[in-house]
Amino acid sequence: MIELLHIDCMVYMATVPDKYFDLAIVDVPYGIGVGKMAYLTEMGTTVKQKNGTRLNGNKNKRPYKIKNWDESPPSQEYFDELCRVSTHQIIFGIEYTNWTNVGKGRIKWNKGVADGMSFSKYEVAYCSLIDEEIELPLLWAGMCQAKSLSEPMTQQGNKKLNERRIHPTQKPVLLYKWFLKNYAKPEYKIIDTHGGSMSIAIACDDFGCDLVCCENDKDIYDAAVKRFNTHKLQGTLSFG
Repeated sequence: MIELLHIDCMVYMATVPDKYFDLAIVDVPYGIGVGKMAYLTEMGTTVKQKNGTRLNGNKNKRPYKIKNWDESPPSQEYFDELCRVSTHQIIFGIEYTNWTNVGKGRIKWNKGVADGMSFSKYEVAYCSLIDEEIELPLLWAGMCQAKSLSEPMTQQGNKKLNERRIHPTQKPVLLYKWFLKNYAKPEYKIIDTHGGSMSIAIACDDFGCDLVCCENDKDIYDAAVKRFNTHKLQGTLSFG
């Protein structure tokens, strides 16, 4: 059962019993103003292909709306509530928070960003299921997207098979599939408090576990629901 809710996550979590969810997988706002960055409306950028031609990756893309959803990271109250309703947590953006009672487990996602690019090579997630720091390689840099979990740093050869980005901080479906494969079971109940593009909904649907996904912004919610419904119409894809 996949539930996609247009609701403030704090309002929703207040209705949930203690430890109702087996796992929370969330990508919280970092508080760095991504929703207002100028690149969100840029439509003319191109990338050079191996044959020397240049490709405009924005051909079928609409410019993002400038929004203020990334003004600040969630409060300690949010973290405490998330831990109340879930047994374990995987939280992206942990390095931007000052929460207390956070464990030592960290997953460093290596996105394969080339040297000299302005985007960060790594994103870091807190993981309550481990006590050490591990690195997860999975290509996600511009139009360069991973082919599969078994070939995580090999480019998808056919760019038409790339995920279409509908959110400026969208994470790939394969990333969530990796988390599910390594830290979840099909019978798990999972919560995502900041749905965004809702890549996690596609991953959970393919994996076979239950999910509740909250998104407070109506425009973002509508676009994500449309994306998920399109996935359902296409049928379940291979897991990996």
